[in-house]
Amino acid sequence: MALLLQTALTADPLPLKCKALPRIAFASRAPVFFLVSLLLLVSTPDRALSFTQGDLYRQAKAATVLIVGINDESNALSFGSGVFISEQGLVLTNAHVVEDSTRLFVYIRNQAIDSGATVLAIDSDLDLAALRVQSDHPVPFLPLAAEIPDEGTPTIAVGYPRVSDVLHMGLTLHASVIPMTITGAAMGRSRTAGVPIPFVQTVGMLNAGSSGGPLMDSETGELAGLVVHTVPYLEQVKNAGGERLGTVMMRAGLSYSIPVSRLRDWLQKNRIPFPTKQTPEGLLTPLEKELPTRAFLTTAHLLHLMAAVLHQDRDLLDLAIQHYESALQLEPERPDVLRNLGLALAATGQTDRARVTYERAFAHTPSDPVLLRNMGELRYRTRDPQGAAELYRAALRQDACLVSASLGLGTVLQAQGQVEEAKQVLRRAAACPSSSSDAAYHVGLALEQQGLKRDALQVWENVLEQAPSAAVNERPFFNKIRQRIAQLRAQLTPQDRGFSAAPVASSAQSSAPKVAY
Repeated sequence: MALLLQTALTADPLPLKCKALPRIAFASRAPVFFLVSLLLLVSTPDRALSFTQGDLYRQAKAATVLIVGINDESNALSFGSGVFISEQGLVLTNAHVVEDSTRLFVYIRNQAIDSGATVLAIDSDLDLAALRVQSDHPVPFLPLAAEIPDEGTPTIAVGYPRVSDVLHMGLTLHASVIPMTITGAAMGRSRTAGVPIPFVQTVGMLNAGSSGGPLMDSETGELAGLVVHTVPYLEQVKNAGGERLGTVMMRAGLSYSIPVSRLRDWLQKNRIPFPTKQTPEGLLTPLEKELPTRAFLTTAHLLHLMAAVLHQDRDLLDLAIQHYESALQLEPERPDVLRNLGLALAATGQTDRARVTYERAFAHTPSDPVLLRNMGELRYRTRDPQGAAELYRAALRQDACLVSASLGLGTVLQAQGQVEEAKQVLRRAAACPSSSSDAAYHVGLALEQQGLKRDALQVWENVLEQAPSAAVNERPFFNKIRQRIAQLRAQLTPQDRGFSAAPVASSAQSSAPKVAY
């Protein structure tokens, strides 16, 4: 079943936009202060407009994102951090955070989620990746420094370390800021080729999960590097008698970052435009106030997503339910929270509570196709196929290309013996515009299972035409589609393949958690 944060129907959506944050201003209360300010302006022009520590912390946290990668083949999750380096939504992170993922979710602060991030470039050797988050509004970002700061420069590292442990404590998603100090450059080797390259060495206690996050110059507010390594070590644990009990993983307090000079060179090599200069007075982006309802809702979505990938893990689902309920305490009739809470309750087998929760959401958004689809799934689960079919049809009347509703309706019709109508439903789904290889793969499988092998073959062949321009994270699905095509071609004669069909729909299958705005 799909998990959707669709907030366009609510009065308080989760947009990628900002409200004003008061800028720093100086007021002279006496001539002597004016003279001192003038002397500072002349002697240190680049730092005359200094920022408070709180200003820099807020900007750095707002520009840092949590990236969750999902591998649908191995049902594995990866967590890492990233940083906006332009107000147009350009994100830098480590390649190891995203390279093995088929789907990516980018959590912006604890206020918004993007499930459609595009991988622009990826370099496994340098451990760098660039993503594009779609936004209609400027996002907070950190400009790239012109050069690597000197030894002794105070910095801060920002990220989402140990995020799973934090969520299990019942707290909401929140970026961590760690004061660091640059202690110089250290030579190391690139990740795959082993080429000697320099890293920025810092001291300060970082934990796993900060990979891909920014190392920010505390004096200028600029990006000095991208965190890539922390140094662990094993410490022996002994009892009171001195007997060894085992070992525990510790952190050495040393970390290494990819220097800003290499970030600049890599972006230019890949022809990815980025801001080349930033005036001191423009470093702070106006920030909107963080809203508690959004924090609970975004955190619940993350927990729900993790549970769905890990075979509906009950502990994670229970935590997600708690956060949804906390959001409802602040806004009792918010329909997107009710819809997602109903989905989580259904996944835990609490079908009666799920039905009541869905009905509360339906009273506010009766035309929500995803809600109708979810209600249909619950009806089918509670052995009401006729009611399920009616709800699936209602969902498709609102969104004819909601593939998960088409797949659900096809399953119900086939179980009722209405095979021909089931085939027509799937063929209509295959005629929708295509933008998702994931959806194409599953619609093709459904067509094949209905005996419509030629239709499945044509759907997959149409999608493969998009392969050259597809994002890196879609490649595993293209590989699976190629394998299925090879098997079907071996079964069909040239005469059997003499037909035409339209491409597949863009929505993902029912079991894939999704986010929309």
